Amino acid sequence: MQITRSTNLKRWYFVALGNLLIAAMLGCMLRAMFVVEVPFIRFKALLHAHSHVAMLGWMFMAAVVLILRYSDASNTSGRVHRWLVAVQVAVVGMLMSFPLEGYGPFSITFSSMHLLLGYVLANHLWRATSNWHARGSRALVRMALIYMTISSAGVWAVPVINANGLFGTEIYYWSIQFFLHFQFNGWLWFAALALWSRWAELHGAPTPLDSTTVRLWGVSVLLTYALAIAWSERHPAIYLINSIGVLLQLWAGWRTGNAIRHSQQRMNKDVPLWAWRCVTYALIGMGLKVVIQTAVAIPQVATLAFTIRNYVIGFIHLNMLGALSLMFFAMALLNGWWRSTRAGTRVGLTFFTAGVVLSEALLFGQGSAWWLRWGTMPGYYGTLLGASILIPIGVVFLILNGRKEPTAAHSEPVI
Repeated sequence: MQITRSTNLKRWYFVALGNLLIAAMLGCMLRAMFVVEVPFIRFKALLHAHSHVAMLGWMFMAAVVLILRYSDASNTSGRVHRWLVAVQVAVVGMLMSFPLEGYGPFSITFSSMHLLLGYVLANHLWRATSNWHARGSRALVRMALIYMTISSAGVWAVPVINANGLFGTEIYYWSIQFFLHFQFNGWLWFAALALWSRWAELHGAPTPLDSTTVRLWGVSVLLTYALAIAWSERHPAIYLINSIGVLLQLWAGWRTGNAIRHSQQRMNKDVPLWAWRCVTYALIGMGLKVVIQTAVAIPQVATLAFTIRNYVIGFIHLNMLGALSLMFFAMALLNGWWRSTRAGTRVGLTFFTAGVVLSEALLFGQGSAWWLRWGTMPGYYGTLLGASILIPIGVVFLILNGRKEPTAAHSEPVI
């Protein structure tokens, strides 16, 4: 029973990886449009497809599947499989409709379908994780599910805002940022922390993140939404709220890093080297994320960040690829869904990580060059495209090597 259930969840994880591959290829196409002419494709419409498939097809599905992996098996039934099928239908619908019509009847329908399915799965996950450690992983996963639900208010507000003739106004962009902020910094961030905590609890490190750290993260997420408002409402009170939020986040990040390091020392023999590498790289991404958000608490830096698009794109990718995706890769390694002893797995992780590091360096480097008025670096767009291509190549290696591996017989495999 356990092997069958784990195998089914493994398959869904690889469906999510397939979505990541598609999103990465769309990202490369977007990069290519700055190098060569790509006819019959609208940049913004393709960008919507890229972002929705990446966040809702890869990040959402990977988080749900991994939480199910550690949930109460008695609550995992055929209904969950049908819900995941429906989620994938919504993702494919968005993939097909956004490039054709941008935001239109079909893309909005599939997006709304995904949101409604998110409520269903959130309710299921809430009940299925009731046996998780109350002050550790359970508190984190429930915080994640609460923020997932809260974030959707930003999306439902958009048609009301548009119906009142406020499209393109401050409140319109605040609603969009509300959704994105509580997705990235709330739902997905807490899901990643919950998964790591759950695994650690099951391997001799109870409550690696204590209740104080959880509360610090939770409050900081609420307060740092002020940064999304600061770009248009540059009031001292807004900056003060954001500053308090980033200081709490900095404290929470420090406590989280120490907790994971102590877990590493305690469970070093239970974790494969490449899983620790993924966790380490994810921690570096988390640390950079916290440092950047701390710096943006300075009004002058915030203005700079809002006016240079490279910084915004680099920050989003740092969060999604550098922190969250690598943590989800680590969890797949810990579950035996890849074998780190296989050369193909190592090649895939190396290509993916190299692509992320190089593209981040180019994005932030070119953004800084524009800020300093040094102009565009020679061959910048072509080099950025080359670095970005490494990411889907790495995902291809991971997909191919994962399919060759049988699922471990025990419920919490040690590689």
